[in-house]
Order: sequence, then structure tokens, then C-alpha cells
Amino acid sequence: MMRMEHRQTLAQKQTQQLMLTQKMQQALHILQLSGLELEQYVQQELEANPFLEVTQKSEELSESPGETQSVPEAPSFDEEPFDLDSFADQWDIRRSEGRDLSFNRELFDKRQYYVDSITQGESLRAHLLTQMRIAAENDSVYAIGERIIIGDIDHKGYFTGDPAAIAVELEVSEGEVRHVLSLIKRFEPTGVGASNTAECLLLQIEAYHPEEEELKILVRDHLDALLRRQIPQIAKAMKVKPERIEELRGMLAGLNPWPGHEFESEPTQYVTPDLVVEKVDERFIARLVEDRIPVLRVNDLFHDEVRRGSVTQEEKEYIKQKMESANWLVRNIAQRQRTLLRVAQAIVEVQEAFMEKGVEHIRPLTLMDIASIVGVHESTIARTTRGKYVQTPQGLFKLKYFFSHGLSTDNGVNQSTRSIQALIKKIIDTEDKRKPLSDQQIADMIQTQEGVHIARRTVTKYREAMGILKTSMRRQY
Repeated sequence: MMRMEHRQTLAQKQTQQLMLTQKMQQALHILQLSGLELEQYVQQELEANPFLEVTQKSEELSESPGETQSVPEAPSFDEEPFDLDSFADQWDIRRSEGRDLSFNRELFDKRQYYVDSITQGESLRAHLLTQMRIAAENDSVYAIGERIIIGDIDHKGYFTGDPAAIAVELEVSEGEVRHVLSLIKRFEPTGVGASNTAECLLLQIEAYHPEEEELKILVRDHLDALLRRQIPQIAKAMKVKPERIEELRGMLAGLNPWPGHEFESEPTQYVTPDLVVEKVDERFIARLVEDRIPVLRVNDLFHDEVRRGSVTQEEKEYIKQKMESANWLVRNIAQRQRTLLRVAQAIVEVQEAFMEKGVEHIRPLTLMDIASIVGVHESTIARTTRGKYVQTPQGLFKLKYFFSHGLSTDNGVNQSTRSIQALIKKIIDTEDKRKPLSDQQIADMIQTQEGVHIARRTVTKYREAMGILKTSMRRQY
């Protein structure tokens, strides 16, 4: 008879875990703040920490391209200085391995700022966020939905963003972003979250006229012809009578191609640049705009006075905690400023032709390109450029504006989609308004003049993104 033995053994296993400490959370949070957000954050910290004080501007840290800026020493509490870039790299590895990311302080703080920034009136954003709170299955879904609603739903109710870029910024998969976007497309007003007019109308047809298959075909395949009132041609193509097309057109007239217009307009937001680009000795240089951000330092004299007094153990712990917090805040702000300047200068050097000649000369650029130049992780570039504006010789732009993919040309050099958009606008601005160009004619002209291979549907996409009307709507008699 076989005898089974059960043995219990003890074994040691060494694993590595990444702890998202409060200092790491603060560093990542400060890095992504815009100038206005950082100003508000600093004011809150000044009120909460008695060991922080504002210095005179003459003591302010500065940095020129090529120089190394000193960073305040981290407090000596038996821990290693925090390396933001190293942490960002480890964090992405942790996410890719499927570890628990159920609580993310960075997203929590971002959410609180977004909620606080929503106006009291029933704006489109406030209306959508209310629905998002109800529909979200968990905090991660809500955070993604909040980012989409706040950042990329325009006044018409259309989604204008890039799911891939949002995924990089929030460190989630593109599939998760698309899932949340599909969730938003089920919100009220019906049609919100669509990418264009046709999709917006199809969402409304599905809700209000789900049995009208011919109406869906009319919008999906013949919307351009309908706008040109080509009723007989559409009727022939759909194999129905012209009277049926008129009936379907009447149904469409009851739908709203711009669902966001049902709500109050958002209050005007005045933008102050975080950086300014100037030409110095034939070179374009980026510099920080820091006038509104108080420059902080730790009040060591006050700290010494407090310690010389008779304090309890509990008070000693309080003093230690506040001094540590003050030192790390000063350090993290300095690191944020240095990283922002390095990233901005790298963008400026890549986009030198844009700075000199304008948007038609902007180059294709990705987050990874700048990450390689600066020597940091791609997610650090996403955080650094979030919500930041730069004043250039060509006007005021978001830092993210300078990132775009390229289209191939006959000479093998990629041309930025931004420059293609500018070229499309230039062509339309100079066309004969009595005989406006079709999207196919514009695509042919771009290929002939610039050697850029671009499809008609791509021209349509870029034209709609710029808010330029269709051919039939541009015609003047």
C-alpha cells in the first residue's frame, strides 16, 4: 500500500515592490500642474506649513540652456533622494505586469482639481460628469471619463482627442480609453462623444428611430449628397422614390447635429503662458514665466527657535514632518521647473522651422522623440506638457500642439499633420468661392504641390477638425 506523505516547508522569496510614497505622489502631481494650478497649490502649502516662506525674486533659481541648476538638498531622514524619471519607468513596468493600481493618488488629486474647477451652472461638462459618476464601474473608469470630458469634449459635444495620447497620459491601455468613450456616447444629450456630424446623427437615429434602416444608410453613405440637395441621385442609389428621401430628410431635421449647444457655454478662460520662446543670437531659446509663482524656501531660523524650546515628543514628530514636507516641496518645484524647461527647449530646437516661418513648417514629433532627446520616460513628457502653454514668435500654443504624426512625401521625408492642416486651410482660403474645391481636389493639389500622399477621407477628417464647412456649404452665388 502506497503511503502519501504531506510535508510543509518554509522558503524565503525575494520580490521587488514599488511603493508610491507621498513624496513620489507629490513630485508627479507637481510636474503635471499648469502655472495657475501650481500657484494655487503653493498658496495652499504656505497656509498649511509654518516652516515655508516666500523669498525675494532676487534669490530665485534660474537656469539657462546648457547650465545646470542647483536643487535644494533633500532632508536627511535616512532615505535616498527621489529620482522621478526612474520612478516613472518602474511605474510603467509595474502597470504592464498587471499589478494593483486600484488607487492612484495622482489621478485622485487630478479628479479633485477637475471637480473643483467645474462651474456651478449646468454646463455640458458638469452635466456629463454627473452621469459619469453614476455610470462608472470603478475609480479608474471615472478618472478616464473625467479626462475625456474635461479635456476633449468640445462645445458642440464632439470628442476631439486622441485615445492613444490619453492612454499614455493616464498610463492605461488604449482599449480602456475607448471603452470609456463608448460609455460616454450613451450619455445625454444623445450624440455626445461623436467624432463628427455623421456619427452624431447615427447615435441619435439609433436612439430615436432604431427601425429606420434607410435613415441610417442615408446618413452613413449619402450625407454629402443630401447637403447638396441631390435628391434624385440619392433616391436612385438607394432604390427608393424621391418622396421617401424627402421624408427621411424631414426626420433628420428633427435631430441635433451639435448636441452640446443645448447647454450653457463654459466661462471664458484666460490663458497665461508657462513659457516664452525668444530668438537670441540666431537661436530660439525657451524661458520660464515665473512671475506669478511664489519662490519658496524653508525657514531654518524659525525651525531652530522652535527646537530650542521645550517640546514634547509629539511636537518633535510634528516639526520633523513639516520640515520634511517643506524641503521636499521646494525640491519638487525646482525639479518641475527644470524638467519643464528642458522639455520645452528640446521641442523648440526640433521645431525651429516653425518658430521661424510658421505652422506650415512644423515637423512630425512624438512624445517618444522628445523623451529620447531629454533622456526621460515617455510618461514624464506627457505629464510635463499637460496643460502648459508657450508664447512663440508665431503665437500662443499648447505644448502638446507640437506633437503630431507625419505623412510620407515623394522625397521620403515625413511632413507633420499640423502643416498639412495649415496647407488645407490655405488652399480653401484662396479658392474660388463660386466653385469651391472638393476634398478629393484638395488631396490632389497637395500631392501635386507638396508631394504628400494624402487620401480624400484624410482631407475630410482634417477639414472637419478645423471647423471648415463642406464644399456645398462654402459655395457663394
